[in-house]
Amino acid sequence: MVTSKPAIEIAFRPRSRRAFMTGVLIAQAGLLLGSVLLTDTWVQANVKMPQSQVDKLFVLELSIALSVVILTATVFFLASKRYKDALEQNNLQLQDEVKRQVSGGLAKRNALIHGLAKLADYRDTDTGEHLDRIGYYARVIAKHLQPNHPIITDEWIDRLVLASSLHDIGKVGIPDAVLLKPGRLTDEERTVMEKHTLIGGETLLSIRSKFGADEFIDMGIEIALQHHEKWDGSGYPFGLKDENISIAARIVAIADVYDALTSERVYKDAMSHAKACGIIDEGKGSHFDPEIVDAFDANSESFDQIRASANSGKPHQLQRVDIENAARLFMDEDTNRHAA
Repeated sequence: MVTSKPAIEIAFRPRSRRAFMTGVLIAQAGLLLGSVLLTDTWVQANVKMPQSQVDKLFVLELSIALSVVILTATVFFLASKRYKDALEQNNLQLQDEVKRQVSGGLAKRNALIHGLAKLADYRDTDTGEHLDRIGYYARVIAKHLQPNHPIITDEWIDRLVLASSLHDIGKVGIPDAVLLKPGRLTDEERTVMEKHTLIGGETLLSIRSKFGADEFIDMGIEIALQHHEKWDGSGYPFGLKDENISIAARIVAIADVYDALTSERVYKDAMSHAKACGIIDEGKGSHFDPEIVDAFDANSESFDQIRASANSGKPHQLQRVDIENAARLFMDEDTNRHAA
């Protein structure tokens, strides 16, 4: 059996490239200086030359030695700079790749969670566009509040728009007999309906327990649990009040109520924009945060435009046909990919 010889290990390990190069330059300078001095001593002892010539020869040798040291230092410097530049470039490329991978992973995760939220929303609305409108409304309010709230950054607003889609994800656990009841709920049915906040919070907490703390999931949990809390403490499920309710949930609360009032459901007709605004104003300081009601009032025209734009689309049945066509196109593309 042939055994390969172990690789020779170098015991010397410099602390850094700079220390190694400095050591090499000092050693080289010492050797060259020593050789110059030895040569000068030998010449003076064995060669009969005028002292002036001996001194000139010594200076010449010393200049050559110094030039060699400077040339070596220059080579080391250029090599070190090139290595550093290449290393920085590689680090930047690696950072970009990591960011791309993380961004791609987050985008897939966010799209999946948003899709699940839409699936839950289809049980309660006609089109599933309720979540999109909530996001539009929440962005309008957050942008208005941003100058007076350091926490509300552009990134925070983007996170709010997506996390707002999770506010009613717990409704997937509510029986249709309660969720889609065309009349007023009984006290028992109301108790069942109110559990959607806890179901939603529990669902997102289970995701958080699997993947760890995450700003998007954390905000989604706050919104799912707290968007039915009221400013005066009369809401549910915990009876939180004032600023104990997260600002994200307080924003979504108004967006959700406005959309619920102005949207048609199986159990009610859509309300006018003006009447919805009046109800929200009546809830200022009791149901809603007064500051957020002021932000809503200042942007009520934007809310009306978003509502009108969303309600000008085709009926749900036509949208279902579009979805079916998109599915067929996807299947055709998938078949072509496999055929290729």
